[in-house]
Amino acid sequence: MSRLLVVSNRAPVEIARNADGVRISRTVGGLAGALDDALRANGGTWIAWVGAHDGDELPAGTAGLSYPIRSVRLKEREVNQYYAGFANQVLWPLCHTFPNRVRVQTAYWTAYRQVNERFAQTVQSVARPGDMVWIHDFHLCLVPGLLRAAGLAARLGVFWHIPFPPPSVFGILRWRADLLRGLLGADVIGFQTEHDAASFLACVRQFLGVPVAEHPGRVMLDGRTVQVVALPIGIDYDHFRAVTREHEVAARAARLRQTLGTEVVMLGVDRLDYTKGILERLRGYERFLERHPDWRRRVCLVQITVPSRDRIPEYRDMKRDIEEAVGRIEGRFTAEGRAPLQYMYTALAREQLAAYYLAADVAVVTPLRDGMNLVAKEYVACRGGTGGVLVLSEFAGAAQDMREAVIVNPYDPEAIRRGLEVAVGMAPGERRRRMRMLDRRVAAHDLRWWTSAFLARLDAVAPAATAA
Repeated sequence: MSRLLVVSNRAPVEIARNADGVRISRTVGGLAGALDDALRANGGTWIAWVGAHDGDELPAGTAGLSYPIRSVRLKEREVNQYYAGFANQVLWPLCHTFPNRVRVQTAYWTAYRQVNERFAQTVQSVARPGDMVWIHDFHLCLVPGLLRAAGLAARLGVFWHIPFPPPSVFGILRWRADLLRGLLGADVIGFQTEHDAASFLACVRQFLGVPVAEHPGRVMLDGRTVQVVALPIGIDYDHFRAVTREHEVAARAARLRQTLGTEVVMLGVDRLDYTKGILERLRGYERFLERHPDWRRRVCLVQITVPSRDRIPEYRDMKRDIEEAVGRIEGRFTAEGRAPLQYMYTALAREQLAAYYLAADVAVVTPLRDGMNLVAKEYVACRGGTGGVLVLSEFAGAAQDMREAVIVNPYDPEAIRRGLEVAVGMAPGERRRRMRMLDRRVAAHDLRWWTSAFLARLDAVAPAATAA
């Protein structure tokens, strides 16, 4: 395979400044881990915004990485307007189908375009003929088109990690054609689900008026063909299975159950975001406790909320609303010192999180909209086919191939209540049967399968297609 250039908004390292100087640590797990393997195999460079770093490159060997990281230099104002502005207050709500939360400002778009130009220039400074360039996510929509226009002799791939909305939603944005043309600079564009790929093709057909095909997904543009594929991202299955076999993790899970002191442990794990449906989940759980007084001392929902974007006022408001709901439920249903809800506003290390997965009889994964949702797959991996129930939103991308879960409408508290009733009432044999089927699928389509499948498609692109 050809040399690989990975392009993303964030780098696979974290940089912290303190009195002793600069400390650089490696980001653990997830996408960074899978792409690390691919870069080791192919050789290449990771191109990203590194944060508070003064140089143009972190050399190979930094934080144990086998490849260099090329830094895209951004000023704080640019980060605020491109990332916090256009990416998170325009594209994020639009793509998750929350158009009322979109905050359009021309300054956001100007910064977004300028930063994408900076990324494209950095890629051009590093790339060699025949390289594969893999661009990630909605922060960098314009980069493929800029590289194509510059005549870069490389194979260009994009993976869109979040949902892609239908034309009726995407069309709200005045820069819709610019974004679509930018993405179509790629040779291969990957999405989480068939629905997302179909929405993208529908937008291209409606707003650009160019020929598209759907089975398989293709766009014919400027004498070349762009492949549009659905490749659901997986998790590092082997790592999660290995972690749960560690004595300390199993012991921590046992202590958690003993501390909670309930018959059934339910678990929610989410980043603080309006797309995650945390308030709606709490309302559904409250309905469950209202309907079933006999369960109030026998069940506990552990809700772990990971801090996120707390500088944005609406996220601070959301945090307050969640805490008010938690207080109301605890006040209504706590009896004899035993609360049916434990709320944690914190980020946990992977080993700590694995202990919670191992301790939980039921995982409640009910985002209002999600590109995939890896918590659902992590829970399945940690259970190892031995039991447990996954209650899953029908609007999470994971629901497309995790049909053995208890599927619910996350907007409807009564539907969540009914899903919880099914979960606690499910026979042990049925729990094991469903979890074994989920486990086989999650293991087969893991993170390395996803990486290999995408890069194989990109590597197969004919060299002639790289010409401008």
